[in-house]
Amino acid sequence: MPADDPGVTPASPQDIHAWFAAGDIVLVDVREPSEYEVEHIAGALLLPLSSFEADLFPSLPGKRLVLHCAVGKRSEAAGKMLLKEGYDAVVHMTGGMEAWKAAGLPTEVQLKAPGEEKAPEPVLLCPAPGKVLREEYLEPLGIAPAQLAAATGMLEGRLKGLIAGDEKMTVEMSMRLARYFSTAADFWIRLQVEHDMERARHAIGEDIRRSITPRTQAG
Repeated sequence: MPADDPGVTPASPQDIHAWFAAGDIVLVDVREPSEYEVEHIAGALLLPLSSFEADLFPSLPGKRLVLHCAVGKRSEAAGKMLLKEGYDAVVHMTGGMEAWKAAGLPTEVQLKAPGEEKAPEPVLLCPAPGKVLREEYLEPLGIAPAQLAAATGMLEGRLKGLIAGDEKMTVEMSMRLARYFSTAADFWIRLQVEHDMERARHAIGEDIRRSITPRTQAG
């Protein structure tokens, strides 16, 4: 099937459903939280186009990235943004959610109690550094927090707080962990920045876009 733009490949809902069921792709919904709340594809990640920052979008090695929206326009636009930032093999769903539902494919409806207006919490693609430390370093290597604290000179209480998500990564922590695990010195602090940026985009990104006009457009 020809691409809409070099690297932005349209795919049918049926194909995407099969890939998703097989675990071959990461499906990202670029609609707004209010749309996602009404109806969405179970397991799709929410990253609204209104707060979409392509330059901070994480790489997802080993899986194809598939974007979708309501009818396919926003997902194609998001794909082109990713291409400009160096991503390749970006796929978007032809016809979006409308085509998905027309094909009889399953969706999940968010039921709300009367008067309840709270939108669902978006799934964050940039994990907190403490989560990365625990899941990708400590648990696989069998290192206890007390051992790491002793080896790096970090306070055990602060280290446990970092792992639990109650503490934020500092520059000093990043340097100590980088020395011990032989990573880049800024690796750990960049995880914190990317995590904080994503949370802020979800919380206040749309507000900022609406209330602030870029200087080049202000005249």
